Amino acid sequence: MITILVLISCKKEKKIVESAKDNYEISLVFPDTVFLNERYDGKINYRNNLDTLTTEIRKLQKNTRFLEFALTQTKDINYEDNHLKKIANDTFVATSNILIPLYNIKFNKLGLNYIDGMITDEVMIENGAKNDKGEPMMRIITNEFRVTKKVLVIKDRTKK
Repeated sequence: MITILVLISCKKEKKIVESAKDNYEISLVFPDTVFLNERYDGKINYRNNLDTLTTEIRKLQKNTRFLEFALTQTKDINYEDNHLKKIANDTFVATSNILIPLYNIKFNKLGLNYIDGMITDEVMIENGAKNDKGEPMMRIITNEFRVTKKVLVIKDRTKK
């Protein structure tokens, strides 16, 4: 008897990321349907375990934190994270440790499109030690999360 096992692999859409197990929560708030060439705003609600180190963003202090979202608008998301980093065409910086506002996003192709991007959350921690030159030494912790959202782009209803 011959047994044939067929495995079909489909790349699933990476949607909203939520994981209590990994101590982070991410939700991308943006309309599911938009009009062609119209500009829209959105936001990313964000929580991460790096909040336990500092909630201050971009302030020079003992622990300094940077939080940003680099994105692209695309019709195909079947590529690796490294490629996404190369093709990102806009970057949004967090206004707080829990909010990344998104401004003026528009799509110029009809049909199914995606907002695809990478959140980078980085904390630099001074550890009190100094290197051979007497400069303070730092530890850098970086978390990256890929976030993708489906967006349907339609013609303006006033145009025929």
